[in-house]
Amino acid sequence: MRFPIHRSPRGQSMITVAILLFVFIGMLALVLDGGYAYLQRRAAQTAADAGALAGAREYCLVGDVNLAINTALEYALNRNTAIEAEASIDADGIVTVQTHIPFTTFFGQVLGQPTITSSAIAAAACFVPGAAVGILPVAWNCSPPIEGFPSHSKDCDILFDKLYVIMDSKSSEKDFYCQDPPNSGLPLDTLDCDYDDDGLDDLLAGGDRSWLDLNGGGGGSSELVDWINGGFDGITKIHTWYGGQSGVATDVFQAAAGRVGDYVLFPVFDAYCDQPGALPEYSCPELYHSIDTTVPSGGASTLYYHVISFAYFRITCVDAPPYGPCPGHEAAGLPNQVKTIEGYFVKKIPPGLSGKPGGGKDAGAYTLYLIQ
Repeated sequence: MRFPIHRSPRGQSMITVAILLFVFIGMLALVLDGGYAYLQRRAAQTAADAGALAGAREYCLVGDVNLAINTALEYALNRNTAIEAEASIDADGIVTVQTHIPFTTFFGQVLGQPTITSSAIAAAACFVPGAAVGILPVAWNCSPPIEGFPSHSKDCDILFDKLYVIMDSKSSEKDFYCQDPPNSGLPLDTLDCDYDDDGLDDLLAGGDRSWLDLNGGGGGSSELVDWINGGFDGITKIHTWYGGQSGVATDVFQAAAGRVGDYVLFPVFDAYCDQPGALPEYSCPELYHSIDTTVPSGGASTLYYHVISFAYFRITCVDAPPYGPCPGHEAAGLPNQVKTIEGYFVKKIPPGLSGKPGGGKDAGAYTLYLIQ
């Protein structure tokens, strides 16, 4: 006689429960550890971005590789939450920062993953801008040094600790140029720029300056006053020829006096064309480049200026009745009828610059942005 065999499902249930428990722990690890890893990844990316931007700015300001790397690491590690970081600078001045945040898992240890490291990478650089808005419509000369103008700066290389005087050059038939020594029978169109005789120019003024017709409308003084007060609201690009405007009326300088203490952008030019009746591409083909464009001017001026960069300038004084006197104007011994704007060029990140490299010359203004 056979008796029925009764099998208990208890053992199978235990196996099923163990498998489900393992799956549940895995899901917890995925949700909790994965979510925490994502948060740490964001923190690592923030630290990498901050380090790359800070390092790129430092390198743009001083050009010291070691200082830029140390600054990048300072911002990544000490001013953010990265635990580990590496920084480097390539030949193009691009600062790359990699950050790491290792942490102990909550449930991953059960699955053999006791720690996870969240990592991130960022790269940043500063570039000479290709376009600008809100600029002051003054053309600053960046031509090579001319005879009788012994500037100690290189072509387009601005001295950032020296006072500059921007003169109403149309008040005289000839422009004013720096020359030493003083009181040596020099012509009246020269001035002593090294008035403390330390061998360095204290005043730098040379070449032609003009008020620019930025939109081609030829609006004259009233338009220039509006731009000085509120900034030009259009876009000015490098490698572009802009017409000049006579605009040397006193009210233009008086408007500039309202910007004393402000930081403004100057377009910088390296060549000008003064041939009546034609655009520079036709009248000055030897100066016109294949990448150049022209904004035809509706004004009466026949001068066109080739803008190649932008410079950041802090206005400290304007010498034009009833404003003045200004220290640079007096130190240079300029005639009273010569109106001047003076101040200092500065290295800074100005608002209104384009966010892309422009391939121009470094005149102190630059854009800083992440590229990775």
